[in-house]
Amino acid sequence: MDSQSRFRRAIDSQFNHLGRDAIYTQSNSQSLSVRVIARRPEQLFELGDGHMHAEQPQLEFRVSEVSSPSRGDEIEIDGRVYRIEAEPRLDLHQLVWMVPALPIYD
Repeated sequence: MDSQSRFRRAIDSQFNHLGRDAIYTQSNSQSLSVRVIARRPEQLFELGDGHMHAEQPQLEFRVSEVSSPSRGDEIEIDGRVYRIEAEPRLDLHQLVWMVPALPIYD
């Protein structure tokens, strides 16, 4: 088994254990069932003498489930919809898409 296959098996295991079921909707309205890992990286900004704390949700999903995500596509997790707000990036091994996303409020 080559290293790429080992990475793929490890990623699949991670998504099976830590991922959540979601619906990925492309801008052409095609919907796909995917597994998503939602992360909330924190950033701390200095404002004068104070600090501001900010979170921007980052969603991760497998290339094997979504081959070409785009800005503007939407992902629904547990009834909450997120829109991809920037160009998706691939991880080091080209197996996982990482996308900054913002919730859509009705």
